[in-house]
Amino acid sequence: MQSRLDGKLILLYTLLVLQVFIVMIYVISTPTSEYDGSTTRNPVSFIESETVQVPIYNQIKQTPKPTTRTISGEIKLRDTRTSEFFIIKNETGCWKEGLDEDKMKTVGRELDRCICKQGWHGADCGEPEVVWRAIMASKQNIKLTRRRTSRRLIYVFSVHDFNSAIAEVIVEELDRVVDLFVICDFSNSEENFKHKLAKGLLEPQQNKILYINAAGKARKPMRVISRFIWEKISVQVKNIKHDDIYVMTDSEEILNWRALMFLKVYDGWPQPIGFRLRWSVFGFFWRHPLKTTITVGACTVGFIYNAFRTNAAVLRQLTDETSERDNLGLVIGDLNHYGGWYCHYCQAPANIVNLLQREGKNKVPDGTKNLDVVFIEDLIGGGVWIDGKTNLLRAYRSRESYFAPETVIANAFKYDWLVDNFYAKLDYY
Repeated sequence: MQSRLDGKLILLYTLLVLQVFIVMIYVISTPTSEYDGSTTRNPVSFIESETVQVPIYNQIKQTPKPTTRTISGEIKLRDTRTSEFFIIKNETGCWKEGLDEDKMKTVGRELDRCICKQGWHGADCGEPEVVWRAIMASKQNIKLTRRRTSRRLIYVFSVHDFNSAIAEVIVEELDRVVDLFVICDFSNSEENFKHKLAKGLLEPQQNKILYINAAGKARKPMRVISRFIWEKISVQVKNIKHDDIYVMTDSEEILNWRALMFLKVYDGWPQPIGFRLRWSVFGFFWRHPLKTTITVGACTVGFIYNAFRTNAAVLRQLTDETSERDNLGLVIGDLNHYGGWYCHYCQAPANIVNLLQREGKNKVPDGTKNLDVVFIEDLIGGGVWIDGKTNLLRAYRSRESYFAPETVIANAFKYDWLVDNFYAKLDYY
């Protein structure tokens, strides 16, 4: 019995030895793996491993801030031939937008002139109503000639903490006519206009925006700010010409794009150009009782060089309506046909309060009420000026052709707060 057990043990030990031997042969004969080889040649760095395995929240913090697509280097403005804006009819060049093609197909077949749509004038139908009326009112002997190459237009305006929405309207409305937007930001906030551009604001137009941070110049006189801006422009725009148009407006002013296009295409208009603006308040649904305001907005670069010694701030000083004919070459716009819009305090009520407090107006003039959001909302709803006394005039989108810029009308859903009075207690439409 004992011998049988010894035999079984010997057999088990023999099998165990054979298994160990087989495993050793397999390990020796198996080639080194690709992973082991690379590890031997290039030892793993634990520092790199730790860097790769950064927690998610640290990765988010280390993500670089978004950047804008605005212009940062040299700028060369593109030349455009004016023939792009005209169509040949009966061997006569006619302004495309001003031509009444239906009448030309019928009564105008044998005519050697252009037939204009209502609201357009001139032999080639290139004078919009607002410009034609301005020329007639000026009583000057103005002889216009069409240019072969359009002037390039540099449009300068300012922004601050609270008016980015109107800045967006300005760029979208004038994109079709402006060659270079120069946006001067006077905000020190981290949420300034550059931050909004980086988040995608005006992304389609950013390739023609020159952003200038002018916060450090905010307390300087206007002539100093103007010279600072002009020097920035003159350094970066390498092919600026004396007959290019230089436009400078305040942050709440939106000029008539058709009037600006006229200035680009024709020679012979007197300088500088003033614009009579429709004076809207809180939104385009209210008008100030004075109805209009005049801004001096346009002249040629050569005019600045020669008459103002590159100090465009002088243009801002020529706004006295009592002597506008003496100071201005031409004023575009009248009480029924406007050279643009001045949208005063067209901001959220909280922003209006902050703006007025920044200007040092902590209470309304009568001193009976605190200047707070509720008070501003009541003013907007009831159509009353900041003084709490002066009644504003209602404006009607359905009745007035100059109710608001075309961009606002076409995108009324986006700019609903500019076209609809959300604080009105009664529907006045």
